[in-house]
Amino acid sequence: MEIISKEARRRSVVKGLLWRIIGILWTWIGAYVIMLLIPPSKKTAAVVATLIVAYHHSTRMIMYYFYERVWASINWGRDANIEPMKFREKLLWFFGVIITIALIMYLIIYITPLVKSKMA
Repeated sequence: MEIISKEARRRSVVKGLLWRIIGILWTWIGAYVIMLLIPPSKKTAAVVATLIVAYHHSTRMIMYYFYERVWASINWGRDANIEPMKFREKLLWFFGVIITIALIMYLIIYITPLVKSKMA
């Protein structure tokens, strides 16, 4: 018999944001490693794109299965009587989003030029 319970919005938001952060970092690391491993004579846009897409989709499918299995074992945010977020929780969410955006911008603005300079 399947048990159906309500899921709080904050649980869904946490799951989504965490999955995005994991995905961004996983894809960035994989793409970086792929770029380092491809010999310069074989490094074309088509080869790089194909390898990144193959890496991304094959590994993320497996990761998502385990990610969902972990979340299935976590009861936080799953309740029939869901309470609204308190001010402290909203504040933590706000800063969490700001830190996530800052991390993404750091990767784009600071790390990407370093990678490009090492490839040149």
